[in-house]
Amino acid sequence: MPFAKRSTYTLTLAISAALFSSYAAADAAPTDQEMAWSCSMTDNGEWDCSVNEDIVDAVENADQAQQTAETAPKEPQSTNQTTEPVVIQPAPAAVAAPIQTVGSDKPQPQAPNNSSASAVVTAPPKVTAKASSNGTWNCVANKAGEWVCNGEGNESVHQVAAQPVVQPRAQQSQQTQTATPSTSSQPITTAEVIGSEWQCSTSASGAWDCNKVNIHALSVPGGPASSTPSAPAYITENPYSHLDWAYYRNPVGQQCAGRYLEPEYALTGDEQLANPPLYLEADQSSTVIGGLSQLAGGVNMRQGKRRLNSSSAELDQVTNKARFDGNVQYREPGLLLLSDNAQVDTVTSEAIFNNTQYVLHAEGFRGTADRIIRLEDERLRLENGDYTYCPPYSEAWQLHADSITINKQEGYGEAEDAVLRVAGIPVFYTPYFTFPIDDRRKSGFLQPSIGYSKDSGTDLSVPYYFNIAPNMDDTLRARIITDRGLMLENEFRYMNEWSTNTLNTAYINNDDVIDDNRWLLGIEHKGRLGTNWHTAIDYTAVSDEDYFDDLDTNLDISRESHLDKRADLSYVKENWQLRARVHDFQTIDQDSTAPYKRLPQLRLTGEESFGEGGELHYLAEYTQFDRNLSGLTGSDRVIGDRRFAQPNISYRWQTPWGYLKPQLGLWSSSYSLENQTAGLNSNPSINAPILSMDSGLFFERAMSNGGTQTLEPRLFTLYVPEKNQDSIPDFDTSEPTFNYNSLFRTNRFSGSDRLGDAEQVSLGISTRIFTKSGFEQASFSIGQAYYFADRKVQLDSTDPDETSGQSDIATQATWNISRNFRASLDTILDNSDFEASESNARLRYNSDTNHRVNFSYRFKDTTREQTDLSFIWPLANNWTGMGRWLYDIQDSDSLETSLGLEYESCCWKVSVAGRRWLDDTDEFDTGIFLKFTLKGLGSFGSGDSSFMDDIIGYEEREEYNEN
Repeated sequence: MPFAKRSTYTLTLAISAALFSSYAAADAAPTDQEMAWSCSMTDNGEWDCSVNEDIVDAVENADQAQQTAETAPKEPQSTNQTTEPVVIQPAPAAVAAPIQTVGSDKPQPQAPNNSSASAVVTAPPKVTAKASSNGTWNCVANKAGEWVCNGEGNESVHQVAAQPVVQPRAQQSQQTQTATPSTSSQPITTAEVIGSEWQCSTSASGAWDCNKVNIHALSVPGGPASSTPSAPAYITENPYSHLDWAYYRNPVGQQCAGRYLEPEYALTGDEQLANPPLYLEADQSSTVIGGLSQLAGGVNMRQGKRRLNSSSAELDQVTNKARFDGNVQYREPGLLLLSDNAQVDTVTSEAIFNNTQYVLHAEGFRGTADRIIRLEDERLRLENGDYTYCPPYSEAWQLHADSITINKQEGYGEAEDAVLRVAGIPVFYTPYFTFPIDDRRKSGFLQPSIGYSKDSGTDLSVPYYFNIAPNMDDTLRARIITDRGLMLENEFRYMNEWSTNTLNTAYINNDDVIDDNRWLLGIEHKGRLGTNWHTAIDYTAVSDEDYFDDLDTNLDISRESHLDKRADLSYVKENWQLRARVHDFQTIDQDSTAPYKRLPQLRLTGEESFGEGGELHYLAEYTQFDRNLSGLTGSDRVIGDRRFAQPNISYRWQTPWGYLKPQLGLWSSSYSLENQTAGLNSNPSINAPILSMDSGLFFERAMSNGGTQTLEPRLFTLYVPEKNQDSIPDFDTSEPTFNYNSLFRTNRFSGSDRLGDAEQVSLGISTRIFTKSGFEQASFSIGQAYYFADRKVQLDSTDPDETSGQSDIATQATWNISRNFRASLDTILDNSDFEASESNARLRYNSDTNHRVNFSYRFKDTTREQTDLSFIWPLANNWTGMGRWLYDIQDSDSLETSLGLEYESCCWKVSVAGRRWLDDTDEFDTGIFLKFTLKGLGSFGSGDSSFMDDIIGYEEREEYNEN
């Protein structure tokens, strides 16, 4: 074990001896001009000292009666009444002696009591602070473990780079911290005075100068002692500073009132060595060469990244074992241990700590144990210990076990004979349990879930996770559904350098309700081959149409009316793309007709730019359409091929006051059909030009409030000749809902089977209001189309022509009442009587992920009239309500009602939700869903609750809270 003589230690002893001499002869203490020692600090942080030998001799021979003279408020008593002569040696740097603030009735300063003590240490850090003009130091330790010192009457604060401050826990809990406005991790100091304490410093003569100061309360909003949700908690001190806990200034909601903040300490250069040397320092030491070394008073041990401090220690140089007693503090990166005593093997680094508290800073959890053994491979083994992710002021949940092993390198822990306690009450026991301590994966049981519905009974689900490889895992879930039987669900995930893949399967043998087997298969794939080739698969199939209504699922599967069975192969370049697709469907909505399969579809799209505003767009496609013809009649039985092309060229002239954009396009389609309706062409085709001209003007005016209002008239002309399309089937075409934007489209149909004939002019006008800062506060648009010919092309050839000379009037308006509150209204007015034939009104409030309210009203004459309300809103501190209500006004019935209540603190969360909904069989079902989450441990609850995703903003909130 290397020992190195500390060059500055004799100076430290000399100053300590002078201090003790000043206590013993307080009345005879020399003045500033008569000091035995005269030291000052140079600009580079070094001490410059000189000695008056006559005064030293006089002090050493002072009368015993003078040694007990009192000083205000009371002179501290030295444990050594005599001092040995001290030899002065040059010192390149010295560490300023820390001054403790003790909250007791009398000051209790501590100083070395033996001038002959010795120790070993590496080169000490340089002192960068400067004492005040009267030589008085006032030092406290900040959260980073550094000394912050300032002289009395000097407002500037200087930091002193020092080793982490180690104090007895009894004294740590007595210290009062005062936060500055710039320190966000500190409580707020209030003006309320709740007591007083002694503060001591050394005067220029070396004597203690002590006086009482007031203690101010610290306000911790939302802290542990809050009497009401809105009332701040007051603490006279930070009682958890010894655990490196630092308070936040303004914790809110589920945020903890603070965090574990690991102090920084100066690096010495040997932290990365495989076998770094060990260094010790202490106020006193006595050594038998080759035998036992005893150290007392401020024992500090350092070896590489590890630090250990205690009140006393014994080191056996034969066995290389050391014992540390009294206020033991052990640190290594990310770990803090506090114990009564410890035994350390200085060769293997194994250590045993008794009666211990521990903190893992990065992982954010803590605990206690009767004994903690730090193994050579850095694992921690806890005997009769516990752990929790709750902050120091909370014991909401705790896992207690006879034996706990924490493996930081692997990122998990193991517990034997473990008992989960919630609010101190045992709620669960397991003989063996593994848990994560970071984001790394590990095989083991995941959180179970339990639920109930009237159609299936109790549903108990227990998942097990298999961490097969870094790029491969599997989750097997066993579900016991009391009215149906045992169901197995499995999710397998695989990733390689060019693809990500997920395989979902589920199976229940002979469902007791329907007396049949039921299954699910889902495949999801996304890949990339080289630079330009891309692949994708989205395939879902179930055994029957009622699968999701009856069984639901915990798998990540889409549950639309038509389940996708799709595969894509694409070649992508910068400005064009070629895609080959096969696309089939499984329809699980009994009221829907299955869409056409695309077997296959080849599609080429691209664009080119030229000049200042010229653009060329092109689309070419070949598709073969097929479908299951069972039960279909008439035109629904038509299948076949379609060849389609649509190039267009445009040029846009743009100025600050307006724009003009002419466009010329071509529509070309041809078909080869089977099962064509009698009398219609089996090989129809159409070729037609599309001519349009879009133009607009921009006017602005300044408003008296500093904002701006615009006026934006728009004129759009369109010509598309009428082509007979009675022989063309409807493979993928629909007619979108008419709105303001429909006035400026070149085709009133979507898809590639219908081209709407048009000879029209569309007029629109918009106005926008901007605030002075550029925020759009409101906008309003109104428009109408005027037709110069009847529209003969219809989606169904049997429908009559549209003969009206003008369209309905389309309006849209938005009003950003504030940056968080928005209202919008889209309305269609009948052109004959100006009554609303269709309306969609929306109100949205969204200030953050926890404050959302959405209301919409949808109306269509003779078809639909519904309201939809959803919200997420805090009800009180930590309490949040959420819900959705979908109401059909025409039928006077609630189609969907869900209401949830959630309580969330920084270490646990519980939510309960009730739901009543209309399923695909037009029957109502009800369910209750409960979920309980212990943060850092897991969650258990009532199975699938995906219906909550229908609450606008719920998914974003869950993702935000997880991150």
